[in-house]
Amino acid sequence: MTKRHEVRLLGHESCGSDIVTVRFSRPAGYDFAPGQWFTLTLKTAEGSETKTFSHCSAPADEYLEMTTRLSGSSFKRTLDSLVPGAGGSHSGEWSRGDRAVIAGPGGRLALADEVQKVCFLIGGVGITPVRSILRHAALNHRTFEDALLVYGNRDASCVPFLPEFERMAPQGLRTVVVYETPPPQWGGEEGFITAELAFRHLPDHGETQFFVAGPPVMVAVM
Repeated sequence: MTKRHEVRLLGHESCGSDIVTVRFSRPAGYDFAPGQWFTLTLKTAEGSETKTFSHCSAPADEYLEMTTRLSGSSFKRTLDSLVPGAGGSHSGEWSRGDRAVIAGPGGRLALADEVQKVCFLIGGVGITPVRSILRHAALNHRTFEDALLVYGNRDASCVPFLPEFERMAPQGLRTVVVYETPPPQWGGEEGFITAELAFRHLPDHGETQFFVAGPPVMVAVM
């Protein structure tokens, strides 16, 4: 049986009008691999509800993070209304901060240590498991022969974690941003992620491992 852990909210960080990164305390003994998911249970106005989210923090972080779009559901309204607190990481001594319950980790999405050529085709908040993978790589000073992140978003008002990815250029990560509605004078890619777009930036893809994450329609097309 998957072990359940009580956690406390440490803070929210908004991105644009409807995307939020939520940080929780990390329970003692809770370990996960980059790219895995966990379940989060909240007490909402409609009763206890449980949803699944990918970790977007790295295994070396002393906290747990997730990023999600606020859809207006009872679960997301409750998540956004939680009040943060402060305390000592891993100690369990949290005097403030609303509580939640997590269980996990789960999932087998992983980037093997020997992979040197990789392409991530990502839409919106599908970036969360990839951020966990790439943050883990950055913290461990991993370099790639060629790593390409094709990152699609609605517009420029919110592109979660983009500065982090751009700082990984010396480690072999190339980031191509795609806007559905581009800003004025935008000279980059626009519209939707397609195979033609991806291969234009990755003509030699024979030995490349691909990761796809995003809305179901995008994943089906890929």
